[in-house]
Amino acid sequence: MPIKYIKNWKSNKINQIIDVRSPKEYLEDHIPNSINVPVLSNAERILIGKIYKTESPFKAKKIGAAMISKNISSFIKRSLINKPGSWKPLIYCWRGGQRSKSIALTLSEIGWEVSILKGGYKTYRKHINEYLNKIIDKFNYIILRGPTGTAKTKIIEKIEKNGYPVLNLEKLANHKGSLLGKNYSKPQPSQKLFESLIYFKLKNFKKTTPILLESESSKIGNLFLPSILVNKIENSPCVDITANLDARVSFLLKDYSKFILKKNSFKELFLYAQVKLGKKVVNRWKNNYYKKKWKNLASQLILEYYDPLYNHKRKQKKNPILEHYCLQDLNHNTLSKFSKYLQKKYY
Repeated sequence: MPIKYIKNWKSNKINQIIDVRSPKEYLEDHIPNSINVPVLSNAERILIGKIYKTESPFKAKKIGAAMISKNISSFIKRSLINKPGSWKPLIYCWRGGQRSKSIALTLSEIGWEVSILKGGYKTYRKHINEYLNKIIDKFNYIILRGPTGTAKTKIIEKIEKNGYPVLNLEKLANHKGSLLGKNYSKPQPSQKLFESLIYFKLKNFKKTTPILLESESSKIGNLFLPSILVNKIENSPCVDITANLDARVSFLLKDYSKFILKKNSFKELFLYAQVKLGKKVVNRWKNNYYKKKWKNLASQLILEYYDPLYNHKRKQKKNPILEHYCLQDLNHNTLSKFSKYLQKKYY
């Protein structure tokens, strides 16, 4: 069966998208919902590249072909043996070249209708670069704004779970957005993959409905927000929320419980804050940290670090304020009630 070259990876005629690049390339960025079937491992790809440059392209192709054939054989035995004849895969590599052709030819000879993404990953990435800003710009946004510890993320998670359009940037970035927000069990995505995730999340929304998102700075962990999205966050209408100190302390201790034992998180925070606030202030924090006086530490961080930082940034933003809302507490029932209130009023 002849191999087709197509530019539309979103075609409903495709059953599965297969990324045949190395695991390292796939991890950096890939078409969402594609699976990684590397025809060359990370180490094999490096070796073939070295032989190509230092010895000869012909030798590199011979050794590479042997490796690729072995890997394709293993993949077919492991994953394709039960695929029906009607299965229609789309295959892509970096440029839609030899790596794609090698596996596409084998699958086509078996009898499957195989397509190759013309231009490979570069075609996909060009599309993201071209349309990401356009898709961000076409929507209207409502910003949920409030100081640290007011359960903003929990609120938008509840609204998202109820089926309303929410752009949860911290979820996409796998980071809580503060110096204590690193997820040690799972790394952040690459910058390219983060942008892909934003693009495909927005693609699911209707232009006529506003999108709710949490107020964020221009950077979440190691990832930068697209500048046009930062502009939307800083200028779109917002709902301001707050809560009393005791409620915020209790919420932080619960929400950040898994970070409390991560000494590296606090070490980074202490080093950064010492430059801004001085050694005397940070030493008081350290004293509570080492004595495990978590409530005292949380109160100090809120009053002496997070709130001043939040108030400074807030003065610089130009968001029209839709309303102020003071939450009496931050328990499950209160957050659920407030989430439903926002849904009813703005959707």
